[in-house]
Amino acid sequence: MGTGTSPILFENLVIVQCDEENGEASFIVALDKKTGKEVWKTARKVQVSWSTPILVRTATRPELITSGTEFLISYDPATGKELWRHKGVESNAIPSPVANSDMAYLVAGFPAKIAYAIKLGQNGDLTGTPNVPWKYEKGTAYVPSPILYGDYLYLTTDRGILTCIDAKTGEVKYEGGRIPIPATFTASPVAYENKILMTSEDGDTFIIKAGPKHEILGTNSVGEPVYASPAIADGRIFIRGEKNLYCIGT
Repeated sequence: MGTGTSPILFENLVIVQCDEENGEASFIVALDKKTGKEVWKTARKVQVSWSTPILVRTATRPELITSGTEFLISYDPATGKELWRHKGVESNAIPSPVANSDMAYLVAGFPAKIAYAIKLGQNGDLTGTPNVPWKYEKGTAYVPSPILYGDYLYLTTDRGILTCIDAKTGEVKYEGGRIPIPATFTASPVAYENKILMTSEDGDTFIIKAGPKHEILGTNSVGEPVYASPAIADGRIFIRGEKNLYCIGT
């Protein structure tokens, strides 16, 4: 299926996660963004994955959080040194992690469904420790990533069924939040002005009110298939359709 991870920028580095089929030659590498020269390279005993890492700045340090079937690992982005690890998602590592300055959330949706909350700023093996305050074992997607917005983590299935969880405590606020028409999703949700936007493969964007109660506020369509996650910048939403790139704003 090829490479699915996107590069990460950190100071003068471009960081790329390169996990191959059986994990024997997997690695993560940092290149000088001006010259392409290798600055550091760290081996990973992780099977092929398609999850883009996330860069998080905690109160004490930056962390590069990576997902994987066998291990979830945090690295020092400046050196490639491993900071902490946890057992992996034990599934295809496709959704990307999300995080705030205190915790990271790593999920997978096939074949097993799992969502972990992990406290940042730790060291060593965190598996089975209080540094993993909660986990949730349903409602996750094969492809779309979750979204962390305000106090809540939103999980979505590939059919757009939403779960809202208190990100700190793991308390489920609602499950089974449905969209008004059947659809399949490849794009990940985005958020703006207290709204969650979910765009289906049919090109329909469903607007859901953010917060602990599920409410559909509206539906809009670009009229063509959409597989890429929308982007939001400068008060505009950018949607890459099968044939066109759309910029929508006031």
